[in-house]
Amino acid sequence: MKVEKRLLARVEGTAELELIWKDGHIYDAKVRVASSRGIERVLEGRPFMDALAITPRVCGICGHAHLMACVKALEDAIGQVKLSQKAKLVRDITLMIEMVQNHIKWFYLFVMPDFIRLGEKLEEFEPFRGKKWKSAISIASEAVKIIAIFGGQWPHSSYAVPGGITSNFTNADLSKALSILDKVTDFFLEETVGMSMESFQSSKKFGYWEELKGDVKLFAELCAKYGLDKIGLSYGRFLTGGEVFPCISPGHFTGEKKLCSLNISKIKETDISPYSGAKVVRYNGLPYETGPLSRQFLSGNPFIKRLYKIYRDSYMVRVLSRLLEIWELIDATREKLLYLYALIKEPSYYTLHQKPEKVTGEGIGIVEAARGTLIHNVRIEKGTVIKYDIITPSVWNLGPRCERYLGVAERAMIGLKNPIHAEMVLRSFDACSVCTTH
Repeated sequence: MKVEKRLLARVEGTAELELIWKDGHIYDAKVRVASSRGIERVLEGRPFMDALAITPRVCGICGHAHLMACVKALEDAIGQVKLSQKAKLVRDITLMIEMVQNHIKWFYLFVMPDFIRLGEKLEEFEPFRGKKWKSAISIASEAVKIIAIFGGQWPHSSYAVPGGITSNFTNADLSKALSILDKVTDFFLEETVGMSMESFQSSKKFGYWEELKGDVKLFAELCAKYGLDKIGLSYGRFLTGGEVFPCISPGHFTGEKKLCSLNISKIKETDISPYSGAKVVRYNGLPYETGPLSRQFLSGNPFIKRLYKIYRDSYMVRVLSRLLEIWELIDATREKLLYLYALIKEPSYYTLHQKPEKVTGEGIGIVEAARGTLIHNVRIEKGTVIKYDIITPSVWNLGPRCERYLGVAERAMIGLKNPIHAEMVLRSFDACSVCTTH
């Protein structure tokens, strides 16, 4: 038996992968994220509005999702907070765009360069030099300009507050956002799936993923070549807690042909593991995977339904779910931007019915971040945070084992024969150590 420790490159933050080899196979695997940042402790004793500025600093990639979960938790704690439809739509739009920019950068900057390590000559995906690598950076940077139009900046914007949003905007701003979204749409159709919108929609209707071209086709062919279409399976249980109408709905899949509603009271988090700075989270006592595969499976995406029937929750399906989710998010964002024209005279913000220093209560905020379900819990007494707890998507997926079950990502690496494949499987969860040990 041999123990191998590998420091992971190209992840958000730093993490170590410990592989225990036996007879040429991975016999056991541990994801070690040693640090513990203590963001929750920092919030205790502060005025609750400080959380709006501090929680987006949990992560440089999904900080906007933390803002959204935070403001929802605060509004739940305050109670009877009135929101305009305009503010709700803008929050949805900026949240979805953060996912889009993440998905693009993750695939082109993190996923495809792994095949170069396996020996493929993919000059266009060469880090810093490749044409597609540069194009992905460029279009992702364009996408976040939509967040800046409504939120003033990205990352670490704090424009959502209890009662609405702090920004106001004009018809010209909406037109500019739609123009940027058109560029992102063109990139997806021309580069990612390599076909017209009509052809893509036709393929999607019946889930004919084999008809997709562009970088999706190249990725699927490489997966088949290296056997990555059939490896990386974990428990096959999926969980989604947030909702973004019409493309994301909450629920969970038990792995036994049952799609069920989600009962938040069944989510339990335990203390930090002996070998990782992360906590253990379980739903009804069981480990669940969260993220784009979970979302698109539960929402009935025809592509993902067909892929799952053949390849289950493999590396290839997990990556394609994230990539094809881009279209769902773009489509929903366009609908909401067009609807905003009719709501532009609505107020962005309604004043709270009570003064902040008098607020006492408990609240929960659940949203979908790029990596999956994100939960913020807060308890406030007379305007001061007494307790704050965050359950990130990375804790669901990369969190350590408990007495009965391996972590989700740990389970997915058991039995693999190639250490690079193990790293790729781990990366298919979009690993983020700073979120894992927030």
